[in-house]
Amino acid sequence: MTWRLTIARLPRQSQDVPLKPMLLPLWILRYLLLLCAVHWVQEGLGCYKCFVSNKERVEICDYVFMKQRLDVEICSRIMKKTFLPLDTYVIAMSQKEIVRQAMNGFYDEVKKQYTQGPYPLFRMIAQNFTTRMHWVLAAKRPMECVPPCGVQEKARKFNCLNCEEESCNLPIECPIEDVYVHEFQRVVMNCSTDFPLPVDDITVRWKFYWNDRTRRWSHFTALHKGVELFFLITRMVLEKQGTYACEISTDEDVLIRKYFFINVTSSSLYESMKHMQELFERIVQPTTPKPARVGLRNLFVFRDLLNPKKPLPVAKYILYTAIVSTITVLLVLIVGRNASMHHS
Repeated sequence: MTWRLTIARLPRQSQDVPLKPMLLPLWILRYLLLLCAVHWVQEGLGCYKCFVSNKERVEICDYVFMKQRLDVEICSRIMKKTFLPLDTYVIAMSQKEIVRQAMNGFYDEVKKQYTQGPYPLFRMIAQNFTTRMHWVLAAKRPMECVPPCGVQEKARKFNCLNCEEESCNLPIECPIEDVYVHEFQRVVMNCSTDFPLPVDDITVRWKFYWNDRTRRWSHFTALHKGVELFFLITRMVLEKQGTYACEISTDEDVLIRKYFFINVTSSSLYESMKHMQELFERIVQPTTPKPARVGLRNLFVFRDLLNPKKPLPVAKYILYTAIVSTITVLLVLIVGRNASMHHS
């Protein structure tokens, strides 16, 4: 161990002074030891190892040794200890390039600190840089996957522990959703998703398979192609019972396929005739207003009787007829009673 450290502390040759041939093997050995030390510490570098190559990390410890005469093994241990907490981060894929640029700035930060003098401790430089990186990594958390189906691009992540990209790994095909409806009612099917879709360049295809439950896309008949996420059937009948499907896709890939099986309950004969009668009345009299509610105060407006230009409503006509009849009967009774009393 002492012999290796002595080799690591050999003075760095200037670019203007030729390297002595006898020292060349020692410098090669020194570089190999430095490379091994940095490679050994790679497992504890968190996100730093994912974006900065072994060669660049060797150059950092080599530069620190030149400036501070810090041993290679100590430099590697400092980097491992300070960058280890970054292993726990899982970042959104949209932040990957931002994190890459920030990580690549560590070497520049080391050079900047050592050129300002007096030379600071390498441990302090690494700790300050790691503190800033915590803010960068936590700036935007990745979105969670929304089961049970769909390609969710915005939920893709980058794991700093294994330096790998992670996706939701959910199937494109969604389970069949049952929709129950009575005959002659309307049905609305919704192809929207609980996860965000691309703002532009999406295509929605609606298809139908008659009277059976299936998710075999090749069996379906095309109904509509566009950007509409809703599909409306204004009048559901038994002949339209079956599986309806929608597919959302981009120019590159299919994002999701949703399936709806429409269960139609047949109406009774009375309900069918009632529906047909209502439909006929709407067609024959589409603008016929509902009868207005007539209050008692409005019923006793006798000046309406003297207005020949304004016909009486049926309710008022019946009421006025009843009133006149009642008054006539009362008058006959009164006159008859008076006549009998006078005669006696």
